[in-house]
Amino acid sequence: MDRRSPLRGQVQNSRPSNRQHIGRFVESQRASSGSSISSTSRLAYQQRRARFHQSVGKQHAAPNQNAGCTTMPGHRPCAEQHRQPPVGTLCQRASHMVGHGLAIMNPLAQEVKSLIGKGEFFKAYDIALQALNSDPDNTVLKHRALLALANAGAYQLALSQFESMGLHGSRELDVQCLLARLHKDMGFAQTGRAAQASFSTAFQLYEQAWHTHRLSPLAYYPAINAAACAVFSGAPDQAIHWAGIVLNQLQSQHTTPSDQVEQYWVNATHIEALLIQGQLTSARALVPHTLSLIGSDRTALASTLRQLQRLCTCLGHDFNSLGFAAPPTVIHYTGHLLSPTGRFPAHQEARVATQIQALLELHNVGVGYGSLAGGADILFAESLLQRGADLHVVLPFEQEDFLNVSVMRCGPHWAERFERCLSAARSIRMATDDAYLQDEQLFTYCSQIAMGLAILNARHLNTTVAQIGVWDGHTHDTDVGTEADLQQWQYTGLPQYLVNSQNASFSQSFPASPAEASTIRSNTKQHGRESKAMLFADVKGFSKLGDAALPAFVEHIMGRLAKVTAQHNHQLHSINTWGDGVFAVFNDVAAAAECALAMQEIMAGIDRTALGLPEELALRIGLHLGPVYLTLDPITLRETAIGAHVSRAARIEPVTPEGCVYVTETFAAVLAIGSHNEFACDYVGQTEAAKNYGLMRMFLLRRTGNSSATTVVLNFER
Repeated sequence: MDRRSPLRGQVQNSRPSNRQHIGRFVESQRASSGSSISSTSRLAYQQRRARFHQSVGKQHAAPNQNAGCTTMPGHRPCAEQHRQPPVGTLCQRASHMVGHGLAIMNPLAQEVKSLIGKGEFFKAYDIALQALNSDPDNTVLKHRALLALANAGAYQLALSQFESMGLHGSRELDVQCLLARLHKDMGFAQTGRAAQASFSTAFQLYEQAWHTHRLSPLAYYPAINAAACAVFSGAPDQAIHWAGIVLNQLQSQHTTPSDQVEQYWVNATHIEALLIQGQLTSARALVPHTLSLIGSDRTALASTLRQLQRLCTCLGHDFNSLGFAAPPTVIHYTGHLLSPTGRFPAHQEARVATQIQALLELHNVGVGYGSLAGGADILFAESLLQRGADLHVVLPFEQEDFLNVSVMRCGPHWAERFERCLSAARSIRMATDDAYLQDEQLFTYCSQIAMGLAILNARHLNTTVAQIGVWDGHTHDTDVGTEADLQQWQYTGLPQYLVNSQNASFSQSFPASPAEASTIRSNTKQHGRESKAMLFADVKGFSKLGDAALPAFVEHIMGRLAKVTAQHNHQLHSINTWGDGVFAVFNDVAAAAECALAMQEIMAGIDRTALGLPEELALRIGLHLGPVYLTLDPITLRETAIGAHVSRAARIEPVTPEGCVYVTETFAAVLAIGSHNEFACDYVGQTEAAKNYGLMRMFLLRRTGNSSATTVVLNFER
């Protein structure tokens, strides 16, 4: 987006056996703690298990529900989460046998289920706990409370509560598979022997669940999970055995799935089992029919592709030989405003539009992220919509100001085109809800968000991402506008394609710059506001400490956290504390991410009991990035940050699970631009922020443990 001024093949039979490849995979895990299995989507297993209820005529899967992620009313939810998985089967029966007794449906259980389907996991968890106060033996509520925690990324907390809620020993399939899933989640977050051990535990639990329910038509669900976990834990014979069980059960089913979606998941399961057994020709034969069933559900297909690619990597198979077509490309688009004369002259509009359409076709573009300024932005948006692609719009500030600054100056008819594109957009986001205030830094902030969202979505959809820009080919010393966007994208190392706004010619990429930027910084003041990363931390349980415990708390808890923050002084703009709270402002998103995770790691290593402190003390951390005013506090005479985005950042920590780091979508997006492969941001859904601040899209920050790993979006399963 420009600133406001227009001057600006065949399967080889000679491959080693699956047993050999699984063994090599485990050895590579042992050889390097830096090697890990990247956390990938588990949505496929959840969906096909729930949908299978209909295919066998026994139960009915819960309908899909949209989380509704748009920030403006009246627009469709964005592609990243447009299909929320159905949850659970326990509550789909009015009464049923649970454990050793009969559990009757609690009226709040359906509300909890609905909230989980919408991605509001913490609200679901809170309501489930509230209901359990009056119905303490309800296994349905216990299961859903822990499912909400698991889907929010708090698998360790869910594991500890699984024991305290007395669910060990339950013979319900949902409960047994949830425990196995928690250990599987732990395996994806670990490396080396620790990961292998977690996958082995998950395998054993899925195996137990199958033996308990082996006569059920749903028994194939724990069986396919057992097979996959056996692959990841390095047990080739067990993997092949359990894949055979899956194939036998699928082949013995006499009920045909009632629709294409259900048949798709049955086929995907079939392909997975064949792949594990090494029957590549049979697996490949199922692919064309499977693809014909999926339609435009990119999220579901991405889930399948990630799982199959992961298995192919472990088994030594060539994923490309299966015949799955590459998903559509995701792009970030940018370009100059149109003007009678200048960087994008009006007489070149038609030629540039034709070249944009040609590039979108050439690279099979199916999703686009960018703004909606008059000129190149709107040409991109119109071309994307014309080809049926998903358009995701990010506006830098309030719409009326944006129209006046970046659209109307190109001519009145551009406002009409703007409105048409906006009404057809898949999602609309506001970088900030505030006015323009002559602050051109907001354009850069907006572009960074759009770039990062494109990268995150491409990783989620398991596809390629590129930038396409309309640029006049002339460099200028500026940090705002098209040229700045193009240069910023270059730091990602991702593909970039350009259309010359003066003559509509193609070029491959922006000229290399001698400047280096491995992180996203914003150190140039623009009318007082700068984009900064903000950290809020708080120790849960501090308010219940007696005076006798405070000296130990200050010395051993806050003192050790202080040592962590001191290691990041070179990237700290300011830091303030109050009691157990910390508010830190960073110049660098990666430094903020590293500091937050290091604080949690230090906290996890403190033996609170040995210090005479409650073991329940736990750290919660929230991170956000946004434009703020940097000023000197007239009372403390210390530097600090103020503004609406400080208030937004402060609302995250109170709703973060203890022991976790939650970040906003903006923070996750900008972190993705810097190619910081040591971090991953897993989408955990829409969370009701503290103090009635509204719903916010939250991500769980974690380490990947692998320099080559990529950020993925967490998907949900039971």
